Amino acid sequence: MSKNPFHGIKAFLFDGDGVLYKEDKPLPGSIEFLQLLQKKEKQIFILTNNSTKTREEFQKKLSTIGIEISLKNILSSSYLTAMYLSEETPGASIYAIGEEGLKKELRSFGLDVINSWQENNSEDIFEFNLSEIDYVVTGMDRDLTYVKLARTMNILKNKKTKFIATNSDMTFPTEQGLIPGGGAMITIIEQLTNRKIEKIIGKPNPLMYQTAVTLSKTSKDYIMMFGDRLETDIVGANKLGIKTCLVLTGVTSIQDLEGLTEEKSPDIIMNDLRDAIEAMTKD
Repeated sequence: MSKNPFHGIKAFLFDGDGVLYKEDKPLPGSIEFLQLLQKKEKQIFILTNNSTKTREEFQKKLSTIGIEISLKNILSSSYLTAMYLSEETPGASIYAIGEEGLKKELRSFGLDVINSWQENNSEDIFEFNLSEIDYVVTGMDRDLTYVKLARTMNILKNKKTKFIATNSDMTFPTEQGLIPGGGAMITIIEQLTNRKIEKIIGKPNPLMYQTAVTLSKTSKDYIMMFGDRLETDIVGANKLGIKTCLVLTGVTSIQDLEGLTEEKSPDIIMNDLRDAIEAMTKD
C-alpha cells in the first residue's frame, strides 16, 4: 500500500491566502508543489474567499509570484457571488460594501452596482435614493467609511432588500499579522441594522466546492482540499466528503488543534507545502 497520502488524487483544491501566499510572497513549497502537480498532469483549482480582486487580477498575481493557473480554474467568492446574483435576479441593483474587485465582478455579470465611485465622508449620505435597492453585498473592505455604513443602515431598513455576503472570514492573514476580514463587515452591519445575513456564498458553503467538482469532471473521492482555516476550508470540504489537508502557514496554529470536533478535523496536517512535496515522493 502506498505511503503517499495523495495517491489516486486527481484534482487538488487550494485556498490562496495563507496556503499558497501571504500578500505578494509565495509561502514555502507552494510554487514547487504546484509545479510538481502540473508535471504529474494533476488538476489544480484555486478556491479563495478573498473578494477584493477579480479572477483576472488573481491570475495576474499568481503569475507574478510564479504560479500559472488557467482562469477557469480560479474560483473566488466575488466571482461566484456575481454569478449567483445574475442567475437569481438578472440586472439587480446592488450596494456593495467591498473593494473594486468585487464591484468589477458584479458589473461584469450585468448587475447594477450603484456605488461604483469612491465614497468618502465628505459626501452627503442621502444624495441618492436608498429605498429601492435589491441587495446589499458585503466583502472585505479596507476603504470602509462612515458614509458607507450610514447608507447601508438606511438601505437595509427596506425589508425587501436582501443582505448577502461573499464570505464570512473574520480575519485575513498578512505578513505582519491578522487584520479584519469580510466577516467583520457582516458583524458591524448586523449590529447596526438588526438584520441577519441571509446568504453567504464563499466557503464553508457548498457552491465553491461543488463548482470545482463539476469543472474537474471527477468524483469527490479523488479530490483533496488544502486550507489554512478550519471553520471554512476544512469544514466545508468535510461536509461534502472531500478529503482535506490543513496547512499551518495561515490562520490556524498547532495550538488550535486540541479537542477538534469531527466536523473540523482534517485528514492530513502539514507545516507547509514542502511537507506535501516530500509526502508525494513516498511509495
